[in-house]
Amino acid sequence: MADSMIADQSYLFLNRIQGRRFDEETLRILEFSLVAMNLNSLSEVRSRLRDFMRSESSAVLGELTGESIVAKLSVLEFFARAFALIGDMESCLAMRYEALNLRELNSSSCLWLRVSHSEWTNFAVQSMENGFPSIAAKASENALLSLEKDSFLEPKSEENSEMLDAAEKVRRLRDSAAFLTSAHSVQAQGAEYLRSKELRILSRQTRPVKNSDCTGSNLFRDGISKRNERKLQHLRSI
Repeated sequence: MADSMIADQSYLFLNRIQGRRFDEETLRILEFSLVAMNLNSLSEVRSRLRDFMRSESSAVLGELTGESIVAKLSVLEFFARAFALIGDMESCLAMRYEALNLRELNSSSCLWLRVSHSEWTNFAVQSMENGFPSIAAKASENALLSLEKDSFLEPKSEENSEMLDAAEKVRRLRDSAAFLTSAHSVQAQGAEYLRSKELRILSRQTRPVKNSDCTGSNLFRDGISKRNERKLQHLRSI
């Protein structure tokens, strides 16, 4: 009975996504189906949901062309929360990054959309904590740009001092993210080199080896050749 109810809830969630029902009720249905699921099937279901949601999110974002900024941000927030529930933090962060960028791009005409340096910084920290230093580095750069804008808007000495401290913290975060990104890149290159080296060694080891032909006829011919050489050497010595 319980399994049937969970299956119904999962099916209902998929139907609501395909019906473009991006609301709190849909998220509650997803959360309920995941919480009620047994551990044996949870991993597999999450994997399937991740693939489904990634596919649907790509399609939905393509459908949002021409929609208002508010509508786009609402959908991005929905998918970010849904991916977080599924456990797909990479996609969750991608949705949040998309939303922050969308706000920043439209902030010149709508000041309330402007992303504060603290929002960028918090996002950078979250990205680092979840193992995505390259995203954290980009967010840190945006945080620094936001701090530069704020320093012009608020020239008071006390506030400037706070901004300088905040900027220093963001720079350290950015440098750490850049270092980790570089380290991951070097590790990837090293792993690729080792794989190619192993393949070359394996290729050499598996090449067909030409075995010497040890048939009786060859041995007989070799014997005659050696005997003739000995005769020739004897004649030369006379």
